[in-house]
Amino acid sequence: MSSTSVEITAGLGGFLVLFGLMLAVWFLGRDMTKRLRRMRLAEDERVAAVLRERAERRAAERTARTDGPDRQGTGQGAEPDGSGAGTGRPDGEDPVG
Repeated sequence: MSSTSVEITAGLGGFLVLFGLMLAVWFLGRDMTKRLRRMRLAEDERVAAVLRERAERRAAERTARTDGPDRQGTGQGAEPDGSGAGTGRPDGEDPVG
């Protein structure tokens, strides 16, 4: 062993690399949070629209049942061509499921 002590550090270059990595992680985290928030809000709106549509359909079915048999022959709001049964989606897909 020698008696001289030499201190080896990363210096300015190491600091700049770590600082750059820290900034990249911070920006990526901020962007991810923003995207997740937008996705959550869009999903909440979609589910609310589906629930609203189902409630309207049930109300229409109840109205058709209470109106009597002479008005029920219209198919209770179904599309005449059978495409999606009034949901706006092909083949009556369930958007929540």
